[in-house]
Amino acid sequence: MKRTFAIGDIHGCVCTFRQLLFGVIRLVKSDTVYLLGDYIDRGPDSKGVIEAIIELQQQGYNLKPILGNHEDLLITALDSGDPDCYCNWLVNGGRATLKSYGVDHGEDLPQEHLDFMRELPALRMTRGHVLVHAGLNFRLDDPLTATSRSDMLWERRVTVESAKIGGRKLVTGHSILELDEIRESLTRDHIRLDNGCWYGRNYPGCGNLVALELNSGELFVQQQMG
Repeated sequence: MKRTFAIGDIHGCVCTFRQLLFGVIRLVKSDTVYLLGDYIDRGPDSKGVIEAIIELQQQGYNLKPILGNHEDLLITALDSGDPDCYCNWLVNGGRATLKSYGVDHGEDLPQEHLDFMRELPALRMTRGHVLVHAGLNFRLDDPLTATSRSDMLWERRVTVESAKIGGRKLVTGHSILELDEIRESLTRDHIRLDNGCWYGRNYPGCGNLVALELNSGELFVQQQMG
């Protein structure tokens, strides 16, 4: 049976990401992996994460990344030329990204990596799941088509009306939960998979990168490796 995974926010933790893929879930090319955004900022190696995703896709692994608010902060800052937007990205983890690339400004990041981030979709969908970085606006009659890009990247409301998304479950990252809270969410219509990997061991119950196999409901956990 083909497996389908969703993985929460990576935030520059490339060693942890690779270990989760190949040491824990033992990824093969027949698997599908949805990545829930926030590949850059805060953690030690944002460059390595983007390189790994692109490299694995080129090797034939079926990785399906979506846009996170941190990629959007960077791209919006660069495309707008607004100094305030750029400072906002820096204070939200952007300095760690610049350090990983060894550059002084976001404009100096490799064009291939900037293009990769610009082309990320904000939403992906399977028969049973809707995957976005943060959430959908269920106050709308049709959250799938009417939710704003901003809400998809920043929404933190938990309540989900599954009937409005075709009976599917919503799968998100963005809001950091402890492992017990993540496990509890697996029984609900809103599955939440951000365990704050970049925290490391500084916060009890957090500091792991998690993957959920969407068909079986099995959760895989890899502690941050530094």
